[in-house]
Amino acid sequence: MDESATTLDSVVSMNQYYTPKRYSQGRRNFGDCAVDDIAPRRRPYTPYDNRFKNKCSRNLVWNRPRMDNTTIKPPALGTRGCNKNAAYGPRSWGSTKECVCKFWKFGNCNKGEQCRFLHSWCCFPGMSMVADLVGHKKELKGIALPQGSDKLFSASIDGTLCIWDCNTGQCVHTINLQAEACSLISEGPWVFLGLPNAVKAFNVQTSQDLHLNGVVGQVHAMTIANGMLFAGTSSGSISVWKANDNTESDPFTYLGSLEGHHSGQVTCFIVGGQRLYSGSVDKTIKVWDLNTLQCTMTLRQHTDTITSLLCWDQFLLSSSLDGTIRVWACSDENGSLKVTNTWRQEERVHALSGMHDAEGKPIMFCSYQNGTVSIFDLPSFEERGKMFSTNTIGTITIGPDGLLFSGDKSGKLRIWSLAATKV
Repeated sequence: MDESATTLDSVVSMNQYYTPKRYSQGRRNFGDCAVDDIAPRRRPYTPYDNRFKNKCSRNLVWNRPRMDNTTIKPPALGTRGCNKNAAYGPRSWGSTKECVCKFWKFGNCNKGEQCRFLHSWCCFPGMSMVADLVGHKKELKGIALPQGSDKLFSASIDGTLCIWDCNTGQCVHTINLQAEACSLISEGPWVFLGLPNAVKAFNVQTSQDLHLNGVVGQVHAMTIANGMLFAGTSSGSISVWKANDNTESDPFTYLGSLEGHHSGQVTCFIVGGQRLYSGSVDKTIKVWDLNTLQCTMTLRQHTDTITSLLCWDQFLLSSSLDGTIRVWACSDENGSLKVTNTWRQEERVHALSGMHDAEGKPIMFCSYQNGTVSIFDLPSFEERGKMFSTNTIGTITIGPDGLLFSGDKSGKLRIWSLAATKV
């Protein structure tokens, strides 16, 4: 690992010498763990302006899942795809309590195979942890895998940006940002980094390195929609930039700040259809029309900070530190949203994310404060499995070809693989 402070300009300049690779069907290594195509084969690169204009972030590919009328039943007790030598003890599968051995999690269980509890980081059919990357010292705030690159990017409030080689699992660059990084996303070859009073944008293919002004406060959340970049800040404002077609000298134009913004820090975004949804510590969710950039409604059912938002089918799902997940649906022809279901959890909920399993069925990942991530079937909301960590997982990013990236409050970055996943 390169511990020296490096500028983004030098790293981006170095990336231009890395030619995007086509990966074969053979096996490749991510650190010490061998997995199939951990750096997956990519389509021939599509010009940036076309991708950015017509698509949302790759992290939002779950917005329009395939659905049918088949309901997947949770695995029977004792056949959950975990370590066959690990027993679960007397706890029921529907409980939100941990079934993993707490001593094993910290490396000091002396019972071995005689332990009544699980000795595994996950318990879900076909899922495995393939890499455990250590480089950050504090909470991870974003993980991104830009198009056309074999490098994985991660940002932390410890003030560093780490760049990982997908072939070796090694950290090839550690960049001292000299400021807390509280958000990181990618779109096409562009990587966007949320900093105090600014957004840093750099292109891994052309080496462009930009400093986007117009932000007031620390940037805590970002998303892409309709060819625009949205950045939510600690002041509650949402800044907007428009991507310019075929303009290399000035690829982004600052449009201003959305009117009627939140009264507290913006914590999360999600895009569904022609709507942008934003969550905040002010306990509200605001709904924005992407064509007019006007706030059309404010949702006020949660009693604590909104931590995560997810669009699935015709529904909006929201999680909060109040320990609930609420399901919103349109209640009239005007598109007004009302809560149709409320799921009360025993722990504070920190992150939601979704993908399809190997059979093409939608599943949702729900991260709790105690370090557990429950995996739910939709639409039944039955628990099908769990993932575990020693700290709260605050960042869950869906990658290509069944890859899942998680980052916790200690700075640990983990790579998961869901075998034969359909997207």
